[in-house]
Order: sequence, then structure tokens, then C-alpha cells
Amino acid sequence: MAFYGRTADTSNLATAALVLGGQYRQCLMVLPDGAITAVFYDFGTRPRYRQAPANLSLSDEREVGRDGGLDALLTEANRPERRFDFVISTDVYRLSRRHAPVSTIMHALAVADIEFLIAPEIRDGHRLPIAPWHLRSVAYLDVLTRLHDQQQKHRTPIDRRR
Repeated sequence: MAFYGRTADTSNLATAALVLGGQYRQCLMVLPDGAITAVFYDFGTRPRYRQAPANLSLSDEREVGRDGGLDALLTEANRPERRFDFVISTDVYRLSRRHAPVSTIMHALAVADIEFLIAPEIRDGHRLPIAPWHLRSVAYLDVLTRLHDQQQKHRTPIDRRR
């Protein structure tokens, strides 16, 4: 599972880092421990992202390393040896505020057979094969992986061309 976060406001980098830390924590709360294997985030808007710090500081004095930004996420998504089959974020509009780039990015992820998950939907029980209060007590990612694999088996020939 990869995390992606972004904040457009870069006027104060310390505040921006706190915002990103909040996004990361919100995603962590709905996943089992150790589920996030890659961390991608950006400051600013594409294509002129500000230089993001190498580590994301969380309020509990932990630091999380950065694997890159959106471009690095999309590059790794297309590699056969990628570290994730899912991307989680707090909102689809973390990818971009404009609809056209969001559609392009979501299509690129779909072509790479990567599912995009939104933390509040998981927390609220949407798109889940199990009840949300069981998330920490079951092998949630195994369930998601099996569900993803089942969907791939039942795709029509038209779906497979995307």
C-alpha cells in the first residue's frame, strides 16, 4: 500500500508539513499496522512542486521517509517490482484540484492494476467487504487483495483493454 498526500499551500513549510502529517495519520488509522510500504507526497501544485523535505515529521516525534512525489509514484506503479498494489489518500483531489488531471492519473493507476482507496470511505465502511470495526482484527489487506484479484478475473474483454 502506498500513501499519497499533497498540500497546495506552501507559504509556510512547517504548517504544510503538519497538514501532510495529518493526512498520513488519517490513512494510518484505517489500516492495519505496517500496511503502508511506500510514502509519496508533494508540496504545491503540479508541475511546479516545491522541494519537499526528505522526511515527514509526525506529532508523536516520529519521522516517515519520503519515496518521492506523484511522478515517482506513477513511475513505480508501472514497474513489475513495485512495492504496492493500492494507493491510499484522504481525498481523490490530493492528486489534483482539476478534474482532467485526476481522470488521467486515475486511468494510469487503473491501467497499472492499482486501486485507489480513500481513507474516509474506508473509515465509514464504503467499498469494504468487511465491517469497518474489524479492520484491525482481520487480515484486511489480504481481503482487499483477494477482492481485487476476483475483480480482475471477472473483467470483460473490453475492460482488459484499458
